Amino acid sequence: MMGQLRSCLVRLLICFVLTGPGVAVSTAHGFDLADNTTAYLVGKSCDKRLVLIGTHHQNACIHNIIAGSLPSLVKDAGVNTLFVEIATSQQKALDDFSAGRIEVEGVRISGIVNSPGFCEILRQARKLNLALVAIDTEDPAQSSRDEWMSRNVVARLQSNPQTRGIVVVGARHVLKGIEWACSTAPSLADYLEDFDAFSVVPWPDADGATLPVAMDVTPLKFTGVKTPLLKAMNVQPHVSLASSADGIILLPGER
Repeated sequence: MMGQLRSCLVRLLICFVLTGPGVAVSTAHGFDLADNTTAYLVGKSCDKRLVLIGTHHQNACIHNIIAGSLPSLVKDAGVNTLFVEIATSQQKALDDFSAGRIEVEGVRISGIVNSPGFCEILRQARKLNLALVAIDTEDPAQSSRDEWMSRNVVARLQSNPQTRGIVVVGARHVLKGIEWACSTAPSLADYLEDFDAFSVVPWPDADGATLPVAMDVTPLKFTGVKTPLLKAMNVQPHVSLASSADGIILLPGER
C-alpha cells in the first residue's frame, strides 16, 4: 500500500519536472495530480456547491493550505460561506468577530480544534467577508455530533440558496461509509450525501512527500490504500480510501 503512494509521488515529480511548478497535470493512469493545491480546491469548488476539507487539528500544513486558498476560492469559485467546527452557541460571537467588534480570542473554540492555524483561517475568512457559520454542538447527547453538524449545514443551504461553501472539520467527519471503533453513527459526509458534497481528506506525513500534493481518489489506485486514521480507527477491513473519500491532499512531514 505504501508502495502505491510512493509510485504516485514518483510520477508526480516526473510531471513536475516536465511541466514546471504550479501546473495541474494528468497522468496516463487515469487520475489527476496537482502540485497547486489551491487550484485543485478551486476546481472542485467550481464543480460542487459544497466541499468538505478534513483537517488534523494540530497540523499547521493543512491549515496553511486552507487559509492560503481562501482568496482564490472566493474570487474564482464564488465561495461565500465557511462552515467551521465551532459550537452553534458561539454563532453570535462569530458574528461579532466577523463584524470586527471582537477578535478571535473572544470566540470560544474547543481546545481540540483550536490552533494558530485554525485562528488564521478565521481571520482570513473575515478579511474576505466570508459568512462564518458555526455547526458543532457542545452537547453530544443532543444527537450525534455529525448529525447535528449536518443539520446546521443543511439549514444554511436551504435558507440561503446562493450559498457556496467550504466545510472545515476534523478528517474523521469527511470520510464516508466508515464504521469507527468509537462510533457506528454516520459521518457528516454521509449525512450530506444528498447534497453532492465533495470530500477531501488529508494524509499527514505522507511517505516521500516534500510538498503538498492534491489528487482525486479513484478505485484504480486507491483500493486497499488506507490513511493512518483509517488504519487506526476503522473496524471494517475492506474499507479503504477508494470508497471513503473523493480527493486527498498528501502533506509533507512538519519540520
